[in-house]
Amino acid sequence: MVRFFVATPLGFEESALSEMREVWPYLLGKDAKAHTQPFPAVEVLQGGFEFEADLFTALQLNFFLKTANRILVRLASFKARDLPKFYQKFKSLPWLEYLPHGNVEWEIAAQKSRLNNEKRLHESAAEALAEIFAKIPAAKEPCATIYIRMEDDLCTVSLDSTGEHLHKRGWSVLKGEAPLRETIAAFLLKELIGETSTAELAKVTLLDPMMGAGTFLTEARSLQSGQYARPFAFQKWKKAPKLFQSTSFALNYTLPVTPGFAKYAGFDINEDMLPVVQGNFAEVERQLALVQRKSFKAAETDFRVQDALQGEYKAEGPLWIIVNPPYGERLPEAVQGGLKGLAEVLCRRYGPQKLGILYPEKEKVQPAPKGYRVFKEIKINNGGLRCLFTVLTRL
Repeated sequence: MVRFFVATPLGFEESALSEMREVWPYLLGKDAKAHTQPFPAVEVLQGGFEFEADLFTALQLNFFLKTANRILVRLASFKARDLPKFYQKFKSLPWLEYLPHGNVEWEIAAQKSRLNNEKRLHESAAEALAEIFAKIPAAKEPCATIYIRMEDDLCTVSLDSTGEHLHKRGWSVLKGEAPLRETIAAFLLKELIGETSTAELAKVTLLDPMMGAGTFLTEARSLQSGQYARPFAFQKWKKAPKLFQSTSFALNYTLPVTPGFAKYAGFDINEDMLPVVQGNFAEVERQLALVQRKSFKAAETDFRVQDALQGEYKAEGPLWIIVNPPYGERLPEAVQGGLKGLAEVLCRRYGPQKLGILYPEKEKVQPAPKGYRVFKEIKINNGGLRCLFTVLTRL
């Protein structure tokens, strides 16, 4: 058994854990069929959670966790008050079992410890690794990232199994101005959906009237699917499961195919964003079709160049709106009352059953627009800005 740490944005811990619970029964065993291991005991911490599991099984969480940042393998935790002790402990770890060579990247943090010089910790660890791999030529490209954290003289050494941050889904072709991170978009969509059943959701049109690059829309379309096309760090390990080297390994999963929303609609006032959204959404559709095969059904879409403050939209069934409007000076010039007035305009013009809006915390939607109530308010950090995600529902 191996110990893992799933790193998440602050406040996303329970959401990522819920995703892990949902997908756990469908993860593969070494026979490429669904495994039978029980769900592990989990310790929820600030900024993530830890658990022990089989290496083969837990590495697959990289494919499915939408609100996590990365997944680390905890190789060791030990007390070290001087560099010689740190050097020996670090050198004794099973690097030859994981790494094909010694070219790695480093993430080192030290505080409240006798060994609080990050540069010297780096030099010592690099020297140990160089000695271990002295007879093995290093490749030009790093094969892994090693995390070293020293706090209160306790050293924790971890190996990153993810590589690029998990918000890199492998299907966003292009980005717009001030893009919303995919992990945040997925989290907010889950909060918007709440306890809505799959059958109810299949009747709902999701509209983003200020869609930008379409992050909400692509995340909504792919919320229940894995991300298989992008590379992950563990695929370079010596211990990399051979199954996940195959280009068709995703076909072994038996996750249920859910219909998602009835329709995905979006507006943007900038005509240059229309091909961006179309390209990103098409890539999601392409990847879903490859995995779902005969069960795949193309999504119905409606992407337009349109001013959200002037247009209208008629949906056949329930209409939900989710929006991350521009902050700062641009919106207040267009809407009386700025961001505080935006929710009222959207509710009056489109009459959504639900409206989810992300905006700076200082500009609360209070009181709710006529005919609506505040269903929930969630504090969230969006690119260093303290924001609120407010969900309004029709009375």
